[in-house]
Amino acid sequence: MKDKKTAFERRIEMLLLLIKNRKSSIVELSKVFSVCRKTAYNDIVFLSRYAPIYTKGGANGGVFLLGDYRNEMFPYLSYDEEALLRRIMETLSSSEKNIINKFSQPKPAT
Repeated sequence: MKDKKTAFERRIEMLLLLIKNRKSSIVELSKVFSVCRKTAYNDIVFLSRYAPIYTKGGANGGVFLLGDYRNEMFPYLSYDEEALLRRIMETLSSSEKNIINKFSQPKPAT
């Protein structure tokens, strides 16, 4: 059985999915992360405090990531390097993942 993700892990993975796809929807996020729509929405609200995320309703709506946010968060990793780290993380325990997640957070502005 897979370890259940913490809210922090789920939110980081949501942000990574938005970095990769640039667009998603609350329904898609709730399915991908096996949470209810309200939880997915609350995660997006939380992430929008730290990343340039916005939502738009209607037929062409969804959850969007503005600009080239990837470069701000991962300035030193290529896409291949990032993909390798994701594959490695799948083999780690929760406590080991927390160590990597700690260093993947953007540093606060000083």
